[in-house]
Amino acid sequence: MGAIGTGAFENDDALDFLGEVGSRAAADRTDVILGALDEVLLSTRYVPAPAMNDAVAAAAAVGASLNPSAAANEPARPEWLTGGAVPLTEEVVEKARQLLRRAVRAGDGEWRELWEEAELGADVTAACRRALGWLGDRDD
Repeated sequence: MGAIGTGAFENDDALDFLGEVGSRAAADRTDVILGALDEVLLSTRYVPAPAMNDAVAAAAAVGASLNPSAAANEPARPEWLTGGAVPLTEEVVEKARQLLRRAVRAGDGEWRELWEEAELGADVTAACRRALGWLGDRDD
């Protein structure tokens, strides 16, 4: 049975992506995370749901690495995701913030459309706002 929860780490795409990131040495994780963030942030096209799931998970992983105690009780948070799990630079933190702000606001992709269609848009928005909080940001 697949995972389809509304939390940043609670769907099959996110779990697969985080499994891939977690299997890498800590020093190599940032490149994988930046790749997922950039795929969405640099896109000028309709963003497919799997790409956004990966990017939201990547952004939340950055937040959980930056502020592990705040994310400690997040459902489906991978065990490897603790302080220092992802080497952080200001660039990766800022891109994570940008991605989560886009996820909260954008109507330009399949991800938001599917959650709205399932009447769970408010839940995924809340999950993204929680992750923004881990990054020391508010979306208001």
